[in-house]
Parts: sequence; structure tokens; C-alpha cells
Amino acid sequence: MTYYLIIKQFIKIEIIMTKSLLELEKDYYPVVERWLAQQYNCFQTGINTGLVQSRADVVGVRDVGGDFSGEIETIIVEVKRNKEPFATASGQTFGYTVYANRVYLADKRENGFTQDEIMIANHLGIGLIQIDKNDKCSEILTSPYYKPLTKFSIEFLHKLKLAKCQFCETYFTIGNDSNQYANVTRENIKKAIEEERGIMFWQHKELWERKHKFQSEKRSQNLTYERRYLCSECTQLLFGQK
Repeated sequence: MTYYLIIKQFIKIEIIMTKSLLELEKDYYPVVERWLAQQYNCFQTGINTGLVQSRADVVGVRDVGGDFSGEIETIIVEVKRNKEPFATASGQTFGYTVYANRVYLADKRENGFTQDEIMIANHLGIGLIQIDKNDKCSEILTSPYYKPLTKFSIEFLHKLKLAKCQFCETYFTIGNDSNQYANVTRENIKKAIEEERGIMFWQHKELWERKHKFQSEKRSQNLTYERRYLCSECTQLLFGQK
């Protein structure tokens, strides 16, 4: 009985320590988010965002297409406080290349990263951000550019309430925290023009049937999940001209 109580108390202490560590890491999320927005001119940022496979501590999205393209880059930052083996944290960071174009490990370091750690990060292909004693962020190593998996990248951006216009190929904000689809109508062109909103439409039958045929997870025969979007400017351009 005494042995059981000792083990139980030890597990309780471990849980408290783990929870405390996570809470301390979360304290740095806003710090990194602000730095990311300023350093990379991110027009959209988020904290603790992701899909069922994993969640990113901090994410930023920026325009990189110049004057002739709506291309964007997604940047994900894994935040640590120098309490985890470096190679483990680096491997976790690299995993976000499934979603993002660039990935960074931000670590609380008063004395910076060692040469061995920079060598490991460079070999794995991740960027490094130092959070110093004054909570100031500095980029130590730049992340290479990656082409993420299309399916997960688009779903991840959708979680940030961003969607790609099928006409101009620009990403635009489809909603807000209270209403994910506040900036679009559902296949209602007249309403979209009057309210200067975009359009969300379901498309298309042949594609849906192809995917449905081979999906291991069977969905309702009467529902399609093939959502597409038009931004408000393209909606006005294509349908608002009199």
C-alpha cells in the first residue's frame, strides 16, 4: 500500500511538472507571434493551430508573389524553453514541413545555440530563433523553402480562415472568430454582390464521385465536400458588371 502511494504521488508530480512546462512555453507564444508578424510582414498569424495530426505553436502567413502573383508562404514555429533534447525538438519542428513552406525552432536561450546544435539544425533543414533573457527574438539560422503536401497545406490555411480564389488565385480571409464564413455567401451571387462578399460554392460532381469511390471513410451519398471560393473583387468583376 505504501509503495502504491509513493508511485501515485510520483506520477502526480510528473503530471504537474509537465503541465507547468507546457504553460511556461505558452507564455512565449505571443512574443514569437508578434516577432513573426513584424519580421516577415505576416498578414495572418495564429497560435496553437493545426489539424488532427498535430498543432503548431505559432504560425504566420505572408505574401511573396510580388505584383503579378498571389503566392503566399506559410511559416510555422515550434516554441521550446531549453528543457528538451535538442535533436528531439528539431525533429518535431521538421515534421511541420507537411503543412508549411518554412519551419523554425524558437528556444529560450540566454547564451544562444551551440555549434553542434546549429550543425544539427542545418543538417535537418530547420531554422533557429533565439529568445533571449529579455524575451527578444533573433533569427540565428534561416529555414530552407519547402513545398508542403497540398492536401494538408490547404486544410491548414483553411483553419486560419484563408481560402484561395479560383479566378485570381489570391488567398483571402473568408471569415472571423465568430463566423468562419462571414466574408462569403453560399452560392448566392446576388447577395455577394450587394454585400461585397465572396462566394463559396460546391464543386464538382465528377470529381466528388471519383474521390468518393476510393475513399476508405465512406461519406453520405447526398453530400459533397468539394468547396471552392471566389473573392469579393472577382465576384464583382465577373458578375457585378451591368
